[in-house]
Amino acid sequence: MGVTVGPVTPDRAEEVALAMGTAFGFDPEADRVERFRNTFEWDRMRTAYDGDKIVGTIGAFSLDMTVPGSTLPCAGTTVVAVMPTHRRRGILRMMIDSHLDDARHRNEPLAALWASDSGIYGRFGYGEAALGADVRVARDHGSFHRLAARPSPIRLVTAEEAAELLPPFYERVRMSRPGFFARSDQWWKNRRLRDPESERDGATAFRYAVTEENGAVTGYVQYRFKSNWTEGHGAGDVRIRELLGSTAESWAGLWRFVLDHDLTARIEASERPVDDPLFGLLSAPRRAHVTLSDSLWVRVMDVKTALEGRSYADTAGTVIQVHDPIDASLTKWRLDLSPEGSQVTPTDADAEVELDLEDLSACFMGRSRFRQLALAGRLNGEPSNIAALERAFAWSPAPWCPEVF
Repeated sequence: MGVTVGPVTPDRAEEVALAMGTAFGFDPEADRVERFRNTFEWDRMRTAYDGDKIVGTIGAFSLDMTVPGSTLPCAGTTVVAVMPTHRRRGILRMMIDSHLDDARHRNEPLAALWASDSGIYGRFGYGEAALGADVRVARDHGSFHRLAARPSPIRLVTAEEAAELLPPFYERVRMSRPGFFARSDQWWKNRRLRDPESERDGATAFRYAVTEENGAVTGYVQYRFKSNWTEGHGAGDVRIRELLGSTAESWAGLWRFVLDHDLTARIEASERPVDDPLFGLLSAPRRAHVTLSDSLWVRVMDVKTALEGRSYADTAGTVIQVHDPIDASLTKWRLDLSPEGSQVTPTDADAEVELDLEDLSACFMGRSRFRQLALAGRLNGEPSNIAALERAFAWSPAPWCPEVF
């Protein structure tokens, strides 16, 4: 009997976790299994079966994803894993096909994921839509630029207060940045605020601080502190989980707070935006050690709905031919894009720009790089049409997904 792909129920959560742990390299402790059981949307989970044994997993979160100027439903592709005993058998392709069929059935114009291996997902039409920055700043190099905003005052809050204060603020600001998505109460409880000791790596429990103006939260930081003593001197780490402001003063206040933490040598933050205000706040930004990596990958599931569902920075009118690598299909679309509105219609006219769905998806969230991709030979067309698409799709602020899902 060959491998099949089908649904799975929560009563098999431990087996699902074991398959994932075998592929990703973690031990599925009871606490993690319970989190999976409470967090997964089990009607969206699919597993690969060799007989009755689970040998592969894939799932999705039903996300409301911020795109340039709007939000759209998005299948948040997650927990994609194949057991090492069953690689190179086409199992991943079978699971992706089932997953994307489910997204189409739910009329989701987008799918998105974080790639554990960035070489895998382009062939399924996912494009590298956002970058993330891992940042490390030595405390000695945290001085601010002379023109930096005056930092807002900081107030430490308890975990219980954070659970009340952070979600409403996040919801207010998430529309301002492509790549953010709505977080439910359960998402906050089981993912963002969850704090088991097994995941602290020797650091403290989460600590929280907020900035406020006229009694309203304007920003927050969630972090841990890991102490370290070298020759009798404090040389610990501040490890930022999430830092989010809404005004120049709040960004300055939050960064000033973590950079000034006593008994520390380093301040570390992962999955930061490439245009983080930190880089404008520091007097010597080169002193910040920055590692860039791909973060959010997006697949345009429905070209018309997705492209008409976002805003544009400039006008562009052209015909594009899109190649979907999953089924080798070719579709042609007339794009009439402008800041006032857009229209995307099927057409039989000659294509003026030809590109893969991976690259259309890569530019969709506002990280517009049509010209760069053309120089790499990945898309073809008249330079004037490519330049027009570049201007229209570009968006500020840059796309940023603040968490792995």
